[in-house]
Amino acid sequence: MAKLVAIGDSLTQGFQSGAIYRTDWSFPAIIARSMDLKVPTDFRIPHFPGSGLPINIEEALRWMRTQLGNNIDLAEWIVRFPVLLGQFIDGVEDLYERGPGSHPAAFGGTYHNLAVWGFRVADSFTITPNYCQKAIQSEEGWIEDDFLGLPSASMYRTALRVLNPKLRQERMNWSQLDNLRQIVKEEGLENLILWLGANDSLGTVLGLELKDMENTDVTTDPIERRKWNLTNLEVFRRDFMQLVEKVQEIIPDDTQVFIGTVPHVTIPPVTQGIPPFDGKYFQYYGRFFAKKDNFSPLLSKHLKREQIEKIDARIDGFNKIIRDIVQTQGSNWHIVDTCDVLDRLAVKRNEMTDTPERPLIDYYAAKRFNDHPLLRLSPIPSILRLGLRDGKRVSGGLFSLDCVHPSTIGYGIVAEAFLTVMKEVGVPAADPVRINWSEIIAHDSLLQAPPILWQNIVSAAENNAILWDVLFNVLY
Repeated sequence: MAKLVAIGDSLTQGFQSGAIYRTDWSFPAIIARSMDLKVPTDFRIPHFPGSGLPINIEEALRWMRTQLGNNIDLAEWIVRFPVLLGQFIDGVEDLYERGPGSHPAAFGGTYHNLAVWGFRVADSFTITPNYCQKAIQSEEGWIEDDFLGLPSASMYRTALRVLNPKLRQERMNWSQLDNLRQIVKEEGLENLILWLGANDSLGTVLGLELKDMENTDVTTDPIERRKWNLTNLEVFRRDFMQLVEKVQEIIPDDTQVFIGTVPHVTIPPVTQGIPPFDGKYFQYYGRFFAKKDNFSPLLSKHLKREQIEKIDARIDGFNKIIRDIVQTQGSNWHIVDTCDVLDRLAVKRNEMTDTPERPLIDYYAAKRFNDHPLLRLSPIPSILRLGLRDGKRVSGGLFSLDCVHPSTIGYGIVAEAFLTVMKEVGVPAADPVRINWSEIIAHDSLLQAPPILWQNIVSAAENNAILWDVLFNVLY
């Protein structure tokens, strides 16, 4: 019997610092360990060679340190840094376009963690290995080895490795839900985690541009859908209803289903608010390195307060749809309010900039857990951008270097949220106190040995904000 299966996007797959790499410390894997399942045997997870896809910022900085030392001077920024970055990126491209990362995996079964970064709600039943191969071929084009080019169609390469790792011909049309069907057929299923929806709005803050899907008459083609980065509410309702109906057809009647809500994407440190502040929102939202003294409304790409309010309102609409649909599915369908978790951990929005440790303290106080292992760390972690001084963490800690995805301890908090609800409904061996926090903390490389060159990156970006903003505009 399969004790646990997870379907979702990057948050469920365990994406960190720009890449999918440590799938063994995703929050479902943490949950599985707490339930005495062995990872990756009892809870099967995909493996990604090298430093993962598309680009692992943490590993890139660690490698660059071996070439540059602990600091990057002006000459190295101009000459050596671009060359080294190109070498690292070229190595990833070679690995996944022509090397072992492009070959079928030895494993030919189905994974228990079926999440794929970048997936939207509709992708769970529309993206198949056949579709992935076509997307890869289309994006690759006629240039085989691109200069400063990451592996083409990285999300689709990831999906291909998750949905059909051995490239079995009979599985080329299997979506996430078809893989779920196979697991149920072969093993049965006790518990299902379903957490999708973040990517129906996340692109707004990644690109600092609002491309609203204003019409409901839109294609179901995944690539065409990505012309918009904010899904229409009625389209989201259709997508989520279709997802739930398909899942209901697949799972046994007694399977417990746990649905995560969509977090407010405007809270993570990928964007920085620029005053004035009205008590909830800032006037402007710029890149992660934006500050009042280096930001220009004319030169810096940004979102305005009214756009952020629209994004948050749309996410609130997504979550109302999720709750309304789940309520009609029966007593074995449950909401895990992951949106509320992030809201409560917010620092700037909760006006705690001067005491960034307070949100986590208050969060655990509300749970009557005043001696939580995370509260023993110094400084107490927060969702602010990771800050270093002399190679030691002085701020942040709950988010990874991409400023969008949680760190390993951040995923531990997500695991606690799911386990709390799982315990409430009586799932055997599900209890947040069973999480081995000492093990999670020990495996959080950003806590144990943060990459020293991150200090240089942040400092250079803050001191040359307009130039860095131009560079990010090229990427997005």
